[in-house]
Amino acid sequence: MARALPTVPIGIKITNSPAPAVVVELFQDVCCPYSKKMFDTVFQSLIPILEKETLIGNVQFLWQSVPQPWHAQSCCMHDAIMAASILDVEKTATYILNIFDKQTDFFDDRAKNLSRIQIYEKLAVIGGESGYDISSLSALLSLKGVKGNDGLGNVTQHLKWAVKYHRMRGVHVTPTVFINGIEVPDVSSGWSYKEWLEKLRPMITKG
Repeated sequence: MARALPTVPIGIKITNSPAPAVVVELFQDVCCPYSKKMFDTVFQSLIPILEKETLIGNVQFLWQSVPQPWHAQSCCMHDAIMAASILDVEKTATYILNIFDKQTDFFDDRAKNLSRIQIYEKLAVIGGESGYDISSLSALLSLKGVKGNDGLGNVTQHLKWAVKYHRMRGVHVTPTVFINGIEVPDVSSGWSYKEWLEKLRPMITKG
């Protein structure tokens, strides 16, 4: 039997450009402080400037999920993002931002005594703060079945696709950036919006 395939391309749109000249993929872990630093710069500084300069239509930012296994709680965090994207992908970028804002609540020192279900509950509350219905999000984050490894059903399938995608691209470190399908190792989490603009402007203003 053929394996299930995603019905849309992998990745969560941070911007919605119908015909971008440049596609920027941000491979990130929401439990990674360096990913947070990059996401904050891109989402809160770079994108507003590109919008102001009416260049945003030329570039598509995609967020790619990379749960890092040495952060055990990271998988639960990415489960929640997959669940949110299933409910309403238009709100998911805001949800990612809000999880990043509360990232330290899920670091080892604060999460070590929490169960998987308790972590999901905390993530559902953040979902409510991001415009999602908490009960709907919680329902997707409820373990299926009464025995075995049924996981979260459709949510688990979406996470499997996301993990397969970043593995096939050879992504290990977070954050990792690809531009138009090519890894760009010089892009740093320490970059300001000015360095991002210096990188992107020649590509999105050509012609």
